[in-house]
Amino acid sequence: MAGDSMRYYETFYGVHIDDWEENFGGYFGTTVTGHKLLVKEYISDGCSTTTSSSATDVIEFLYPQHIAKTYFIEGVISGHITLAAFKSTTSITSYEVSVYKIHEISGDRTLLFRTGQIVVNDTLTWDAVYLVGDEMVYPFWIDAWEYKELNELERIYLKIEVVSDNNAVVWHSNDSTWEDIKITIPLVM
Repeated sequence: MAGDSMRYYETFYGVHIDDWEENFGGYFGTTVTGHKLLVKEYISDGCSTTTSSSATDVIEFLYPQHIAKTYFIEGVISGHITLAAFKSTTSITSYEVSVYKIHEISGDRTLLFRTGQIVVNDTLTWDAVYLVGDEMVYPFWIDAWEYKELNELERIYLKIEVVSDNNAVVWHSNDSTWEDIKITIPLVM
């Protein structure tokens, strides 16, 4: 195998950082989603973070740093998301995970890869005595066998869409002992 076709696997974790917002040229994020970032390592647990978001929202996590001037995604993308019941028993019907790129100057968003809708039909219960809900980790794999190019003006982001009732949350806590959102992306430099 030639050296220029070797894959490099990078793992990212989704966290919501309260005191930092990344809008990437004004095109990515609002006061809510601009705080959701993909990080290579969890940040200090002394930082102010938000642990979950309503699963009825579309949730996006941006990786705002450069990876290389030009690189490609190719291989198998894998990871998982964590959903939970919050304040009431909840039904999870399906989920979909997508990887996009966004352009810094134009703001153009391009779908690179996605799982398609994964049907699960799960019920997660809420314990009103202890005020805790069931959590479920949902894995995903995406065959990314077509080279998708990204350049120095583009960044990747993860998009999570869940079909559930109003009582489900997506966990994205800043806790390295329990990885709520994890994605590993194969890169070719």
